[in-house]
Amino acid sequence: MKYLIVFLLLVSFATPSLAQNEDSFLRLKLQLEQYTSQTGKRILILDKDISLLNQPEQVVPITSLPDQLIQGTAYSFFEFNQKYVVIYPSSLREDYMVAQESAAVNTEKKSYPINGIIRDNEMRTTIAGALFSIPQLETATQTDDKGRFELPLPEGTYIAYVSSMGKETERRILKVYGDVSLDITLFESVRELDLVTVSDRAIDANVMSTLPGATRMPLEDLKLLPPLLGEVDVVKSIMLLPGVSTVGEGASGFNVRGGGVDQNLILMDGAPVFNSSHMFGFFSIFNQDAIKDAELFKGDIPAQYGGRMSSVLAINTRAGDTENWYFGGGIGFLSSRLGAHGPIGERTQLMVTARAAYPNWILQRIPNPQIVNSKTEFQDANLRIDHRINDRNTVMLSLYSSSDYFRFGADTAYSWRTNLASLKWNSYFGEKIGSELTMAYSGYRNSILGETLNNEFDLRSSINYLSIQQQLSWEGEKWEGIEAGYQINHYRMGMGDLIPLREETLINPVTIPDEQAIEGAAYLQVPLKFSEKLQGQAGLRYSHFAAIGPRSVYQYEEGEPRTPGSLVDTLQFSSGEVIRQYGGFEPRLALRYAFSDEFSIKGSVNRNLQYLHLLTNNFASAPVDLWKLSDSYLGPQESWQYAMGLYRNLKQNTIEASLELYYKDMPRIVEYRDGAKLFLNPTLETDLVIGEGYAYGSEFLLRKNTGKLNGWVSYTFSRSYRKVDSQSGTEINQGNYFPSNWDQPHDLTIVSSYQPIRRVSFNVTFNYRTGRPITLPSGIYDVGGNLVIDYQERNQARIPDYHRMDLGMTYYFYQKKNSKYKSHVTFSVYNVYARRNAFSWFFQPSPESGIPKSYRLAVIGTAIPSVTYNFSFR
Repeated sequence: MKYLIVFLLLVSFATPSLAQNEDSFLRLKLQLEQYTSQTGKRILILDKDISLLNQPEQVVPITSLPDQLIQGTAYSFFEFNQKYVVIYPSSLREDYMVAQESAAVNTEKKSYPINGIIRDNEMRTTIAGALFSIPQLETATQTDDKGRFELPLPEGTYIAYVSSMGKETERRILKVYGDVSLDITLFESVRELDLVTVSDRAIDANVMSTLPGATRMPLEDLKLLPPLLGEVDVVKSIMLLPGVSTVGEGASGFNVRGGGVDQNLILMDGAPVFNSSHMFGFFSIFNQDAIKDAELFKGDIPAQYGGRMSSVLAINTRAGDTENWYFGGGIGFLSSRLGAHGPIGERTQLMVTARAAYPNWILQRIPNPQIVNSKTEFQDANLRIDHRINDRNTVMLSLYSSSDYFRFGADTAYSWRTNLASLKWNSYFGEKIGSELTMAYSGYRNSILGETLNNEFDLRSSINYLSIQQQLSWEGEKWEGIEAGYQINHYRMGMGDLIPLREETLINPVTIPDEQAIEGAAYLQVPLKFSEKLQGQAGLRYSHFAAIGPRSVYQYEEGEPRTPGSLVDTLQFSSGEVIRQYGGFEPRLALRYAFSDEFSIKGSVNRNLQYLHLLTNNFASAPVDLWKLSDSYLGPQESWQYAMGLYRNLKQNTIEASLELYYKDMPRIVEYRDGAKLFLNPTLETDLVIGEGYAYGSEFLLRKNTGKLNGWVSYTFSRSYRKVDSQSGTEINQGNYFPSNWDQPHDLTIVSSYQPIRRVSFNVTFNYRTGRPITLPSGIYDVGGNLVIDYQERNQARIPDYHRMDLGMTYYFYQKKNSKYKSHVTFSVYNVYARRNAFSWFFQPSPESGIPKSYRLAVIGTAIPSVTYNFSFR
């Protein structure tokens, strides 16, 4: 470790001398970043105009940068809405003014509305926050969340600039002698010019958007976050946000606002992901080279999404470049990745990535005897093909496959596989109706492999999901933003097969019949615009679920608790026959009132039904846990969530502050009897009970977006309770409320990134949270010479609090302005002060007395360094 620290210090001292050799292009980029940090305004400069501007070595004060850039040149600038500065050739404005003066004095020009939509070439999706400007008039406007804009112009001929971050700026000649409708497509910038600093996310998006609790993270933002274990990870990144947590290292999935991990709908290009983890949560299945952006909905969930109660995480992969081929990847101590994207014709683009991990040398250095003897690895790959049939029709095929293997100790191994596929067809009918038709497949397999002599077995379960869904969107003037659609899903759940691996084994084969169901939904979402200040959206979703055969359904004695002993009959259902149906309306409403561009209040309410259930009687979910469908005895889970938030931006929108409050009522949730057997249980319904619960909390976020030092501080106070009373045929905790397994009242996160010079950045994350609840023994009894442990009521104690700090550094190697090869290296240390955070607390009889003693298990009890070399070339 000391050699790593010495190396970091040497790099830090050596870099300033190297930075002096950077050309004026890089100096100008730094000046633009400083200007944005100081003023909150972003400067737009066209690629071709950069060399014609004045480029001073020093700008004092930095707020005078626009004036100094155009000093002594044939350029001017104008400001738009105190957010953007557009630099343009002075001749455009001068020629317009001359034409105005030569016109007849008494001639009154008419004004006409210019309406338009701006799309990007990747599947022709719309671009929010794109800038549409007319330098001749020194006026501009910005597209809304749907990529639409409207700007009234006097009659005449104009040159319009259309731009968005990472896109080639489009120049259009407009002849305005009547109403004009525009449909503009922007393509990727060939040079990837960073100077075009117009973002696809408006500076005040957190204040002016209508959805509380919604967070969008473009790839550019994700790359600014600390690399954990050598990679930028989408799931790890969202766990740094308020209201999102995990029960500890080694747990799969994440928890949102008091909900279980199964209550989060995770989508990759429209296909649901049933397990988002590699290596029990230390990596996610999302390769940073394949991701375009990620969007998390934890407050108001749009009507197009359903089937989960807590949140939606929608991951979109990137399309291949339309002009050039790009190659890139990373080589690290723990994992490596490689990817490429580019055109394979005028209308077709390809993106492909692959990744593999090899962390066994790290496991051998963790001070835990069982982990030292463990072994793990994973591989995954993405493939995406985009094809433009014509200007109104595009198709996209997205494929993903991964496999994991983990052997814990010497006698048990775990393996799981995920396969995803989605086919999207985007089309436009006329000028106002757009359609997105998606067919998706998700397959998940997991196995527990017993490797003890004479007890070799393979315990399997699986999920097969097929769906078709279509969304229609109306983009006309009057009802702009209306969305409607439908979705049909088919589930086939493999509930467990125990397969002996050798003839000599003592294991007997067991097969639990599969479960099948069909789920359908239809929805409508309407934007609400009462005024510029008061806006929102209303949605209504109706879902219907039918459990279908073939299947045997056991009947139990009426009026008695369901137990194997009360089983009296069996009903047989044939293939496709409906066993039980459920359904209901799921209304959603969100409102936003903006007191100004920098201050707003938002509120939302929504109802959600969930027909799938993840069965685990452990405190943390694992990739080999069992998923189950609703049936005759197990109905859907239900929740009502109410949320309200205050959003305030400071210092020209460079600092964001927010406070969100929520309350979640869960009248139906799934719980388990004490000692429940979930695997290979033919009468599983006897161990499942329906309970109720509620959760509430407050989330505070303070975030700085610009400057050399940026990051955020978030604090969450939350509680999550559950109750199972005698109405369910059993009682837990004497029918009183008890904390859920993921109830962690206090959660503090600090994320910071510091870039003192252009080619070096440092980052740090710190997380503290309350220890999770556990159930401890209340007494030990001698019954007939045997020691029996009596446990107290459920979840009435807690493990020690959790805290961890990670450090990282990124060094960008020097490259010439037009270099086709770029590279940087990241250094990171996970758990830098080697905190032995308890993952579980269990009891085992001591060898001497036989009396149980307590033991704490820390999955990661040491610091883990990693180094990754990242590269890209074209």
